[in-house]
Amino acid sequence: MDDISLGIFQFSTNAVGRVSSVFEQLLFLFLNNAMVRAAGIRVLDLTPPARHGEVLSLTRPHRVDEVREAAREAGAIYCLWGSLEFGPVGSPWIREVRVVVNLTQRDEGAAVLTRAFSFDGLRAEARSSHLNLDVPALEDMTEEILQFVAESVGVGEVEPARIGEGLSLSDRALVYFVYALRIATDPQSKKRLYMKALAADPRFALAYVNLAQLLIGEGNHGQAVRMLLKARARLKGHPLEPDVLNLLGVALLHMGMYRDAVQVWKKALSLRRDNLEVLCNLASAYLMKERWSDAEELYREALRVDERYPLAWLCLGRLMLRKGEFQEAERFLNRYIQLCPGDPWAYFLLGSSLASLDRKGEAEFFLGKAVQLDPQGQAGASARRELQRIRGEEA
Repeated sequence: MDDISLGIFQFSTNAVGRVSSVFEQLLFLFLNNAMVRAAGIRVLDLTPPARHGEVLSLTRPHRVDEVREAAREAGAIYCLWGSLEFGPVGSPWIREVRVVVNLTQRDEGAAVLTRAFSFDGLRAEARSSHLNLDVPALEDMTEEILQFVAESVGVGEVEPARIGEGLSLSDRALVYFVYALRIATDPQSKKRLYMKALAADPRFALAYVNLAQLLIGEGNHGQAVRMLLKARARLKGHPLEPDVLNLLGVALLHMGMYRDAVQVWKKALSLRRDNLEVLCNLASAYLMKERWSDAEELYREALRVDERYPLAWLCLGRLMLRKGEFQEAERFLNRYIQLCPGDPWAYFLLGSSLASLDRKGEAEFFLGKAVQLDPQGQAGASARRELQRIRGEEA
């Protein structure tokens, strides 16, 4: 299947308050999971972030020209937006939701397809912060929306069983999770909410993954390892077990446990060989021991799985530069820049490769681009030093 990218925008709503906001966020969570895992569609989240822990409601639907312009800027081929109509209108209780979904391409003149779906699995007082949600019913409606999108964009087959992969059937756990993921802004609140989600459902795989990423990002590797070992014991045979093992390997490596990390990544690949992050993490570990051939093969394997995976192109470019294969480095880095045009390190590496090929004019251009993109950072400083070296040789 060709690469299909879908920008998802905030839905407008006829209600305000926590119930409508949380339901909107849960719907987005399931839609994102369905598109990525069940249909292989690349999703671009074009919804606004929460402000001070609150999600602002959208009272009018987006215009077609607005979503198309935003999709073009973000690089999405398709646009998905719509409205949520909570009812019965005028009642203090919410018992039904009408979900209207609009889908079009980013190009002017493309047809706008509209489909309405009904959901009666929500029971809540409109002004309350509590909701009673029928999670399997939400998953069923998501499947209907997924089928509509898949047929419209030309996805041949979908895997409905993967719509809820990694999520929970507990509405309580899901509410804590969506608050942590999309509403809370400070790390401490996010960690506390992820822990509450896990207390409500100890097999909530994505809660383990997200919490581990947060802990590793903070440098709290010991706590991440303890939590991931608990997750590993509880998620034996789960589809996300390789993702748990991947993060466990990352945390172990940060703690200096190189051999343990490598063994964990090998175990993850034995469970799912096409895990791109694991392939690249194990390759990077091999580079630490100068096992260049082993690393190169894993990076190339990642590209055989997904030729649009940016990290593999960048790492191969950097590896070729270290090996002195500058033309190969140029090819890999150019492809990475096509996929991720704003990375100053890529321009620095490409400029260095071109300088080694004695293409000094081109080298100066790309090194200058790195300085422009990162004037105060390490990439910019490295590019300035390389520019000085090149110009010193010319003097």
